Amino acid sequence: MSKTIAPAEWQAYFKSLVKTLSGKHVRVEVVGITLGDQVLTSSSPLLGMTYEPKKNTLEISLDGLEHIINRPKAISIREDDGTLVALDIVDQDDRHQIVTLLPSRQP
Repeated sequence: MSKTIAPAEWQAYFKSLVKTLSGKHVRVEVVGITLGDQVLTSSSPLLGMTYEPKKNTLEISLDGLEHIINRPKAISIREDDGTLVALDIVDQDDRHQIVTLLPSRQP
């Protein structure tokens, strides 16, 4: 199931989201017509995600990588049985920044 998050909710959504996702491994890729599919990381621990309304930026902090999305236009989430599995952030240049949560690693 996919759901769009209204811009007025972005700051609060990411503030609450980071509490449940911090430390989980994610895949981050950027997909656009002019650049194709670029994988920024195939598996990195998520340290935080913050929307800054004054700068109009979404900051994704990973272990060893800081990814900043300037002027996001749309943010949607995909859930499976009420559990977040991916986020799709469309930037000012219509590129999709896709953050996919990876299954937990077993010890």
